[in-house]
Order: sequence, then structure tokens, then C-alpha cells
Amino acid sequence: MRKCSFFTIGLFIILFHFFLFNNIQAVVWDSNIELTDNEIKFINENPVIRVGIDPKFVPFEFIDKDGRYKGIASDYLNMISKKTGLKFKVMEGLTWVEAYEEALEGNIDVLAAISKTEERENHFLFSKPYYNFKRVIVVRDTKRISGIQDLQGKTVAVQKNSSHHSYLLSYPKINLSLYNSVEEALTAVASGTEDFFVGNLATTNYIIRSNALTNLKFVAFEQEEEQGIHIAVRKDWPELISIINKAIDAITEEEKISIINKWIDLNTENNYKEIIKAILIIGGIVVIALIISSYWIIRLKKEIEKRKKIQEDLEIAKKEAEKANQFKSSFLARMSHEIRTPLNAIIGMTYLLKKTKINLTQKMYIDRIIQSSSNMLSIVNDILDFSKIEAGKVELEYISFDLDKLIYDVINIVSYKIDEKKIGLNLSKDPLIPNWFIGDEKRIEQILLNLLNNAIKFTEKGEVSLEIRLIAKEGSKYHLSFIIKDTGIGMTQEQINKLFTPFTQADVSISRKFGGTGLGLSIVKNFVDMMNGEIKVYSTEGEGSTFIVRLSLNLDEKKELEYKASISKEHFKNIKILILEKNTSNMNIIANYLRTFGIECELTTSETSALSMLESTTGKFSKPFDLVIIDYETPIGGGFRFVDCIKKNKNIPKLPKIIMMLPIMREDLFDRLEKHEIDFGIGKPVIPSILFNAILEIFKLKVVAANQSYRMIEKNNKPLDGSYTVLLVEDNQTNQLIASSLLEQMGINVIIANDGEQGIKLFKEYYNTIDLILMDLHMPVMNGYEASKAIRKLSKTVPIVAMTADVVNGVKEECEKNGIYNYISKPFDPEYFIQKIKSILNQNHFNKHILDEISGIKNLGNNIELYNKVLDEYYKENINVIEKLEKTINNNNYFEAEQIIHKIKSSSASIGAKKVHELCVKFQKALKENDKENINLFYREFKETFSKLLEEILERRSK
Repeated sequence: MRKCSFFTIGLFIILFHFFLFNNIQAVVWDSNIELTDNEIKFINENPVIRVGIDPKFVPFEFIDKDGRYKGIASDYLNMISKKTGLKFKVMEGLTWVEAYEEALEGNIDVLAAISKTEERENHFLFSKPYYNFKRVIVVRDTKRISGIQDLQGKTVAVQKNSSHHSYLLSYPKINLSLYNSVEEALTAVASGTEDFFVGNLATTNYIIRSNALTNLKFVAFEQEEEQGIHIAVRKDWPELISIINKAIDAITEEEKISIINKWIDLNTENNYKEIIKAILIIGGIVVIALIISSYWIIRLKKEIEKRKKIQEDLEIAKKEAEKANQFKSSFLARMSHEIRTPLNAIIGMTYLLKKTKINLTQKMYIDRIIQSSSNMLSIVNDILDFSKIEAGKVELEYISFDLDKLIYDVINIVSYKIDEKKIGLNLSKDPLIPNWFIGDEKRIEQILLNLLNNAIKFTEKGEVSLEIRLIAKEGSKYHLSFIIKDTGIGMTQEQINKLFTPFTQADVSISRKFGGTGLGLSIVKNFVDMMNGEIKVYSTEGEGSTFIVRLSLNLDEKKELEYKASISKEHFKNIKILILEKNTSNMNIIANYLRTFGIECELTTSETSALSMLESTTGKFSKPFDLVIIDYETPIGGGFRFVDCIKKNKNIPKLPKIIMMLPIMREDLFDRLEKHEIDFGIGKPVIPSILFNAILEIFKLKVVAANQSYRMIEKNNKPLDGSYTVLLVEDNQTNQLIASSLLEQMGINVIIANDGEQGIKLFKEYYNTIDLILMDLHMPVMNGYEASKAIRKLSKTVPIVAMTADVVNGVKEECEKNGIYNYISKPFDPEYFIQKIKSILNQNHFNKHILDEISGIKNLGNNIELYNKVLDEYYKENINVIEKLEKTINNNNYFEAEQIIHKIKSSSASIGAKKVHELCVKFQKALKENDKENINLFYREFKETFSKLLEEILERRSK
């Protein structure tokens, strides 16, 4: 506490404060303050205002050794009382924590010195600030700290219920040690009990000096704004806060400065004897210091010059290091491109060679080439990924993606390794997990691929499994766990401890036996951390390992809503399914999927039991089965034999549709489905969306969500019907040969262009024929970006797929800027290439349907008969529209053309031809504005789209 050295001055101050305190209940107010009737009434009705204080909040407010209330807040209350006639009474004997809690309970009306926080505003009304303070960190002078960021993970002392307490709560990684007073907390830091304290500069400085805590120092926050001290009033007294604000406004600047100088100057004791003594001592020290410092100043000047030279050298070295790092990144990207280009030729030509007639030895050699090429590509990818992570250049994408498609792609990629090692692969996805999420699809795919490839690598027998579980749901956020199990060699705890260290494997012998860079799991750990996820490992040596990745993903509510609308249980309520599968675990997983769709199903592991259930017409099986899902490996002799038995069995009242589940990589079995009259084949493990779409295909249920970016129909390597044409724009002749050979094997017609300029010319020539464009990005004459931009002016809808060996940042963004939204990296896996092209062609074909019958029928009150009549009229009325439109446009009669389009626009929307309606809106606008360039473009697109609509209507009428 402050000791006053001048008795006269001290006595005057005490008497002055006593006078003010005892006259605080005056009933008159300053004539400069205009009080409303309600405010005057409030003063009269509330004779005493109960004030809560912090008895140790120096210099703002405190109780001195004589029990008197002093400080900046005290002087302001006295000033407010003098100017308004308000009467204040300090509630004595309470700590700050107790006073604050009493105020929350409503037993105290005003808190005299408090800072404002969002949480406190829920309970109090706050006056204007009458003093601003700066928040500081206090540490012992032996510690080094630069700011608030250094407190992460540390324990910090702070006064309980202070604004600093509330402020630090916004840093969840900072641990708090709460004290009832600032003095206690500072003493704990000075003694070493605590390492850090956070408080305001004025109070902290006052207490440190008053208590001679000489081993402490301040650290100001670099970007921390000054905080205000306010008077807080109970929430139901807005009149009081208004009166106080008017009084604060009426206090002059001179009066405010006087109050602040009076208390902020009280940092040390005013004892002149001590001061004179200190001055003499300091003076002597200064004289000695001057003599010594003169010598050292000369030395320091030389040292500073030396340091400046070192600093300049460091700056030069830093610039050279950055330049070297840029060169390294550029070199890696360039070398990657150069390595990937011949790798594409090796992988592609090897795949084509494998499709020719070769003997067993040649097949073995080819398999080894494919395996080595894949390993080399994996090493290149790992090094590039690690280089990007190390340079901090990896950025996460947050885009909409379909989780089932992601799983489908992952299973497709690892399936050949599973087949090669002759081990099992199980998949299970919680039916409660939605399909559409927002996140970085490619990084999640990479995480799963790395972990699955790792599990497969170290598993010689048994199985590998991928299980996706729902941990919890918070609003639109889903907490998921991806569990990858294997029955491989397992690990010791020592091996687990260094598992995620770059360039490190379990031990040297494992590295020799299994190969690899040791980067895969390090990359996985980095990606999981970037997504604020968690990865855990459990393993027993000799028994296997389990990796658990926990990620939190936000739901894409719009797309999920559309997807759920597409799988309405009403569509499946009359479908009954029988599942024949020897593996009860897989059988139950499939049954759960079906029940989620709302489909009734029965299960059996026996072909005898299955036949009996199919033949039965009484009891629980009286309703015939509509569909049988058969595992190829369950019936003795194979699934085809069992299907033939079903087809020939006269005792089955109704032949069901059949879906056969086939082993991974058994492409030969897919080719035999048609021969045995099997409706659909899907590969194992079964993915929910594939099963769902297969059932839709079989029963011709047109309920697939319009926005689905793919149709997950299981791979079928039978050639297409020759109705598709692809424009291949590629300058490398080897790549031309590989791509065109793969496409022709798929039954796709190929048109080849040697550069971008030739690609544009051929697209114009075969505009109505080309269904897809494969575009190399780096070509002479005109590159892929420029060519795609030009093609987009001719067609907004034709899919363009970039083929590139580039791995540098910004390629994807540059592609999208030029209208390219699909990518195939070189070197490409031929199987993936085939499936990717098929998927895009299927989706584009699916999207080409102009007439949405369901929407049209709905528009006409679900009256199908009326809808059919409207379609007939629409067809008859518009059969000659294209001919009329062509004449008006050739004659530049845009007004009449606009009238034709306007009429079609309104009627097309009602029948469900949404694409025609949307195109008419753009076309009509171009006609109205005489925009000749867009008129020709839209006319061409309208002619193609409208002709297709009339064909679809005619086809529907003929059914």
C-alpha cells in the first residue's frame, strides 16, 4: 500500500477525499447536464446505488490501509456524484470475485472499474470508457518471450473473473491458473511458482514497484489493442447508464488528466531522503559507468560494423537459399514431367502388349515391367508430395465430393495388388453416413491409398479391410473414422514410434525386403494434421496392424438432399430380394445397405436353401422374389451353374432378376454375364451406390439425382457400341498410339489432331459427332489451354479431359479457367483411363436426356394422361420450328425469331424440358440485343438440343 511522505499534503488529500465521499449524496446536479424526467425520477426513487469494487485493483480502485476507498474509479464516482446528485455506497468486505458474483445475483447495482467482454455484456450495461489500459505479459527477467503466441501449451496465472481471464479463454491451448488478486498472481511469478502472468500495464506496474518485485519484466503484445475501463450497471437500469454517460461527457479534459496523473504517478514512494540517497548512489555509478562505457562504446561501434557485415552476408545467403529452393522445386517439377512422359509410354505399351497373344513367360515379364513402372511412379509421387509439404506449398481444397465415388476409385486402384497377392479385401460403410461432403477429395483418397497399399504390401495371407464408421454428428458436421486393418507382419512398439518419420521404415531388413522410400506414412500424417484430423496405430507383431484415421467433414446439404430424394423408399417398397453369400459378414453388410434403401430382403448361405426359398409359394416366402443377389464363389461349381439351375427350374413361380457379385480383377467373368442371361454384375467388395444404381438399372427406375457427377455402374470391359467419338489432341506419337489403341479397344471412334490449332479445326468439322475431347496441355503451334478456350466458345457442354504430366501448382486452376474440368495424369493406369472415359461418356449420355418426364408430369398435377396429350400437341405444334427459325435468322429477322423462341420457352418449361427452357432464355436475350456472334452460337446449340427433344418425344409416343 502507498505510504505518504508529506504529512501536510497527505492530510489535505485525506480530508479532501473524506469531504467528497461524505458529500457524494448531494441531490443537485451540474447545470450543463440535461437530465430527462425519467432520469430525474430514477435518482429520486433510488437514494442509494450499491457499488461493487476490487479492493486490490490499484491504481484504478483499492482499499487503503486505513480502510478508505481510493483510486481512479473512486475519483470518477465522486465527480459523477457531484455532477448528477447520484448517491453511491461501496459494499465493503468483499473480494473482487465475491463482488462480481453478487453483481450477477443482482445484490450489487454497479461495478466501478471493469472492462467489457462479450460474455459480460449478457449481464450488464456498460458506460463509455473513462480510461484505456494496455494488456501485458509478465515474466521473470531470465525468461525470453515475444508475445501471446509463445504461451500456447503453457500455464498462465491470471486474476479470476477479470477481463484477462475472459480474454485468455479464447486461446484453448493456454492453460489457466486462477488467483483472487493480481498481487498474489505476480508474487507467484516472482517466486517461480508460476512462469507467466497476463494483466493490465498500469496495475501490474504499480504492484511490481510497490512490492519491489525487481526480478519481473513486461512483454507488450505486438498487435494487442488498448482495453477500456468502464462502469458496469445492472441490465434493468438503462436510465442509470444514461446518467453516468452524460456525467462522463461533462467531465473536462483538465479534470480527467488531473485524475490520471494523480494515480498513475504513484508508482514509487515519495520519500525524499531515499530519493536523494538513490540519486547520490546512481550519480556515482553513472560517473564510473561513463568512464567504462567510453571504452566499450568504441568497442561496440566496431562490433556493430562487424555485425552489420554479417547481417548483409546473411541476407545474401538467404536470397541465394530461396533462389536455390525455387530452382529445386522447378527442377523437381521439370524432372517429374520428363520421367512421367517415358513412363506413360512404358506402362501404356506394356498394357497393350499384354492384350496380345503371348505365352506364360512373356506374360510374367510384362507383369514385372508393369509392377516396376508402378513402383517407380509411386516413388516419384512420394518425393514430389514430400517436397511440397516441406516447402509449405500444399493447400487443401474444400469442394463437394461423393464419398462412395471416392471409395470406388480407391478400391479400383488397389484391386490389382489384392488380386496379385491372392488375399481378401473387405469393405464396410455405415449406412448412416451420407454421400455428399465438402472437403479435399484428392487428399483423402491419397491417405486411404497410402494406408491400403501399405497394408497390402505387408500382408502375405489373410485379408485387408476398409471400414468407414460414423463416430458422431454435430449439426452438418460429421465425425468419421476410416479403419484399415490387415493380417500382415505387424510391428513392435519401437517400430510404431518411428513410423511417421520421413525416409524411415520399420527396420533395415523390412526396407530391403519390401522396398519403398519410407515417405508414404509421413505424407499421410501431414495430410491428416492439415485437415485437423487424427491418426492412430495399433499393432501386434506377427498378427497384423490397424490404422484409424479420424476426420471431420461438413455435409454438402444441397446435394445430399437431392440424393436422398432420389432414393425414396417408396420406389422400392414392392421389391423383394434374396441374398446368397457364404461370408455372413459380407452378407449382413449388403443387407444393411438394402434396408437403408427401404428394400425387404432374405439371407442365406446355402444354395439348397436359396432354391427352396425361390420355389416356395406359401408362408413367409409366399411373395416371389424380384431379385437374387448371388456371390459367384458361394454355390459349388460357381455362380453361373447355379443361375442356369434357376433359369431351368420349373418350380420357381416367377423368375427373378439376377445380380452377381464377382471377384476382383476377374474380367473374364464379366464377359460371360450376357451368355448366362445375368442382368447385372458388380465387383466385390460391394459399394452402396453401385448396388443402388444396379437395382435402378435392372428395374428401370428413373430416380437418379440429376446432379450426380457420375453413375457408379460397375466396370464392364465389353466394348461400347461404336456410337461414341473422341477427339484426341496430342503431339507425341507414342501417346497417340497408346490412347487411340485403348479407345478403339473400348469400341470408341477416334479422331487425332497433332496440335491445338488442328484440334479446333477438326472439332468444327465434326461438331455434331464428337462426344469427348482428350487434350494434351503442352504442344507446338497451339497449346491445350488456348485450344480449349477456343473450343469453349463453340460448345459449352462437350467434355474436355486434360492429359498432362505436369505436377506444378496452378495447373488445375489454369485448366478450369480455360473450360477443362476433368484430368488424367500421365503416366495413366490404362484400366483407370478406360473407366474414366467410360464414366464421363456415360454421364454425358445420361445428361443428354432433354425431357424430364417426372418433372413434366408433376407440373401437370401428376396426371399422366394429360401429360401425354400435352406432349402430342407440343410435338405437332413445333415439328417445323427449326425450319422456320432458320429462315428468320438467315433473313436477319431477329424480332420474329425472338417471338418463336419466346413461345417455345414458356411451353418447354411446363413439359419438363428444362434445358430447352434455359437455352431459350439466353437465345432470346441475344436476339433482343442483336448480338450476332452469340445468336449464331445459340442457334447452333438450340438446333441440336431441340431436335433431340423432338426425337425423345417421338420415341415416347411410339412406346
